[in-house]
Amino acid sequence: MKRLNRKELLITTVVFVILVAIISILVYYNFFVGPSIMNVEKTDSVRFENKKIFNIEVSNSPLKIDKSTWCLLVEKDTALNVNDAEWEKASNGYCSIIADDQDYDVYIRDKYNNYDSTKEGFKKDKKKEKQITKKTIKTDVDNMYLYIGQKQKINANTTDLIDKNISYSSSNPDIASVDENGLVIGNSYGKATVTIQNKNEARKEINVVVTRLIKEMDATAKRDYFTCNMLNDEEANLLDDILFDRVNRAGLGTRAGVLAAARFLTLESTYEVPYFYENGRLENYEPYKHVDGEGRYYHRGLYLSPRKTKEITASFVGPVMWGCNLQNYTDWGMYVTGQLYPNGLDCSGFVTWALLNGGFDVGDIGAGIEPDHKDVTDLGELVYLSDELMASGRVKAGDLIGLDGHAAILVGWDENNYYIAESLNTTKGVVVTTVRRSDLVHNSIYKYVVLMDGIYKEQGNYSTYWK
Repeated sequence: MKRLNRKELLITTVVFVILVAIISILVYYNFFVGPSIMNVEKTDSVRFENKKIFNIEVSNSPLKIDKSTWCLLVEKDTALNVNDAEWEKASNGYCSIIADDQDYDVYIRDKYNNYDSTKEGFKKDKKKEKQITKKTIKTDVDNMYLYIGQKQKINANTTDLIDKNISYSSSNPDIASVDENGLVIGNSYGKATVTIQNKNEARKEINVVVTRLIKEMDATAKRDYFTCNMLNDEEANLLDDILFDRVNRAGLGTRAGVLAAARFLTLESTYEVPYFYENGRLENYEPYKHVDGEGRYYHRGLYLSPRKTKEITASFVGPVMWGCNLQNYTDWGMYVTGQLYPNGLDCSGFVTWALLNGGFDVGDIGAGIEPDHKDVTDLGELVYLSDELMASGRVKAGDLIGLDGHAAILVGWDENNYYIAESLNTTKGVVVTTVRRSDLVHNSIYKYVVLMDGIYKEQGNYSTYWK
């Protein structure tokens, strides 16, 4: 092999250095040098009245191979939102954006998140601006709770403007499978992780639990009761998590949030909370004994874990969880003083529980129409049932319904029936009662509606039916 002489070695070295320099320059200008705003011109829009056309001239280095550039108008003194879907791709060195006639900061970017902007001080803050462009995936859920056969779609989007294609995969399709559109199906009991990602760095994981503790909402389905200590702490905590998920998705502190709580306990929970007669209220008035927290529950969540009893101070007996025997102190029908009955909720106990878990703490109040103390009938406008009322459009799902001494929640209706969530001694539990639309006004159980618009200032993700 011929050895290079000194002159040849020098020439080879120079050529190598030049090639490295050229490659370095190309890499630098392609990956680290962004586009520039050359000019912004505002003209009248012929097609859209009271609008302007913002023509943004952009320039890229001639050494840049991919000159793809996007433009965005951001209202003055407003933070740049990298999730904004209004980025406009430049064509032939220009972006033309139709917008209201006002002052904007103009931003441009390339596919490698190199920015330029007309924003004052942008060059100084350019590093900070670039930091917030990290590619992420955002979804409408972080956790998913399903029964076997239930389907739920993940709505996802990415801040990555270059790669909008999102893929979905499941860590265990036998438990929860997912298709290419993000539709998840519960297949068997257990836990799985759904991963959402694109070819770049955007990625997010959704925890999926498929559980026997919930079922398809069906007002005709018969349910077994919660019994004493039937759930371990993990299962009890899971039920709380599912309840809070349902309420938060509907809207905590809204009409829909209360509906979600009521529907969860009466329709979606696999097990039924027993009826327990009045044993006590925090506010003591005759003829009821003062037994804190028993026969009612004063905290968000379900009263099914031993740790929950620590939140209750009982004046006479207990505390015990729902389903565990509790001594009764009031004679009424089948309920005899001194006898033990499974703890649960009475009618107003259920209503105030649903309100509390939906985001409205109305206090410990009963179901009567009494002038000397507050009842659930005092929460809104009490209107007696009539055909005119039910046809007026004033009544909404989430309003209270009942008669003196009994309170319930109207949780929905379809073309044939009204559905009323309530705790009844006749059914011995917290249930949904189905009443034909033609029979509601002329029944013996429900006499008035309490219109709750004054309490529910917002509707949330409201629906008149759960299907």
